[in-house]
Amino acid sequence: MSNSFLIFKNVLTENYFNFSGRVNRPGYWYFILWTVIISIPLIALDFVVFGIEDEDLTLFSSLWELAVLIPSIGLSIRRFHDTNRTGWWVVIPYAPLLLAILSYANGFESLGIMSITACFILLLASLVFLCQKSDLENNKYGDVIH
Repeated sequence: MSNSFLIFKNVLTENYFNFSGRVNRPGYWYFILWTVIISIPLIALDFVVFGIEDEDLTLFSSLWELAVLIPSIGLSIRRFHDTNRTGWWVVIPYAPLLLAILSYANGFESLGIMSITACFILLLASLVFLCQKSDLENNKYGDVIH
């Protein structure tokens, strides 16, 4: 098996509920790669089984997304730890969405638009952090991964 698939398999079998420690860039992005690779045939299977007209019924791909949700969150937290950032960066970008919902519900559309913009900017910042090199020294989240 390729090293990338072994990394993917390790996350699903040995680190499914692991939210502490660190994971390096290859460990994170190989998991994302294999998740997408496996998603594509499942989406095609949904269309074959349920038809193109019924776009709402995506049983196989939805089950796959649920299966990898917890390890994806854990892996993202560990990736932020590897760049010496708090794992709360997984949820920080979505905080402005709550403000946007409350703003729209109370008639403050401009505040809602600003909140959605803030969410988008924070999501971009998170993506940049996930792409950054690892912290080259041991940090409070664990030792350097080679």
